[in-house]
Amino acid sequence: MAQQQNHIFYKWGGGVEPDLPRVDHATDEFLVTESGEELVDAAAGAAVTNLGHSVPGIEQIFESQSADVSYLSLSHFSHDAPEQLARTLASRSPGDLEKVFFTNSGSEANEAAFKLAREYFRARGKTEKSVVVSRWQSYHGATFGALSATGNTLRRRGFEPYLTDWEHISPAYPYRWSFDGTDEEQARAAARELETTIRQRGPETVAAFVAEPVGGASIPAAAPHPAYYEEIRAICDEYDVLFIADEVMTGFGRTGPLFAMERYGVTPDMMTLGKGLTGGYTPMSAVLVSDAVADEFARDDVSFAHGHTFAGNPLSAAVANFVVEQYTDGVLERGRARGAQLASELDALRDHPMVGDFRAVGPMVGLEFVADRASKAPFDPELKVYEQVYDAALDRGVYTYPGRGSVDGVAGDHLMLAPPLTLSKASVSRIATAVEAAVEAVYDRVSRATTAR
Repeated sequence: MAQQQNHIFYKWGGGVEPDLPRVDHATDEFLVTESGEELVDAAAGAAVTNLGHSVPGIEQIFESQSADVSYLSLSHFSHDAPEQLARTLASRSPGDLEKVFFTNSGSEANEAAFKLAREYFRARGKTEKSVVVSRWQSYHGATFGALSATGNTLRRRGFEPYLTDWEHISPAYPYRWSFDGTDEEQARAAARELETTIRQRGPETVAAFVAEPVGGASIPAAAPHPAYYEEIRAICDEYDVLFIADEVMTGFGRTGPLFAMERYGVTPDMMTLGKGLTGGYTPMSAVLVSDAVADEFARDDVSFAHGHTFAGNPLSAAVANFVVEQYTDGVLERGRARGAQLASELDALRDHPMVGDFRAVGPMVGLEFVADRASKAPFDPELKVYEQVYDAALDRGVYTYPGRGSVDGVAGDHLMLAPPLTLSKASVSRIATAVEAAVEAVYDRVSRATTAR
């Protein structure tokens, strides 16, 4: 039987006819291919399926809500489902983040936050404030505003003519910081780059600073000392700049607590959510907005003219509300326990010649690969070490999340592990065994190739 032609234009360079494994079905932490191979999903898709692929009771939510109403335009109507989701998120968010603006993807959530920041200051008569400051080695989305804020060189490449000329400071990347002093002193020194940038650009022009509380796809599991965000919060307050925490990846238990900002005891002015918000069951994202910001839009002469057709639709809202309610204290604790187990079983890699930095933050692990541990020198990008490790782990039945460019935007190979919080102890062991073997196999291969030159 002739193979059917593929009509999908796949994302992130996959093209039209990529040779990809075909998944027949998924359950719990497993992806089962058409050939019957059972892969452990150690990436939760793309750090999305935080509760696994078969949350009990989800089918009934789809059935009952679609029988009621699946779609409404929130420009003209309201409904219990989005209102209940907003109440649920407000009740579980830190500080006064009690207003919710619905969007469909992480990129859209960040775009909306940037627009909210702009309109907030316009409402206050500070019409010059429009600049968004972010960090290099960050990722905030693929749309033009979100990509302008993004500090991932390879994802920005080619689209620069469309991007806004915003500022970027150094990443929150303790492994490669060159500051002197204790961990706390280094963190505060790194954060003060924001103040320097604000002053250089002009405080009257800067509207917001956006950051991933813990590094995601670009520098996975990189987490600064809490003093970093204490300093960031103080700087933003001093210069009247809004702090936006991008929790699209780190939210909903990915780093241990429900939201990563809880690790630092600092409340942002806005927090963007996605991925784990629906656990992958339907597209939806959101911006949590502080009362102080939202109150400006309660005036009769101020409005926020922004939105998307499907944002906050009742079906997605009902699903998201059900999913969020599953992030109980018990589930979050299980995620932390599985993360601790994974870090423990991967412990041998901490001193591996090819692993420069081993980062573990709750159920999230980042491995940074280097050609030389002493100098922290990265591998030649042409070797594609990140891809080799990914392929070697997949050959051993474990799907992971690879990446590159962490050092300077081009060089630097890494691997992220972000499995469902609910996976079994046995699956944790399978992940650790496969990844350790994959790293060793690639190290042997790269070492022989280097010696042969």
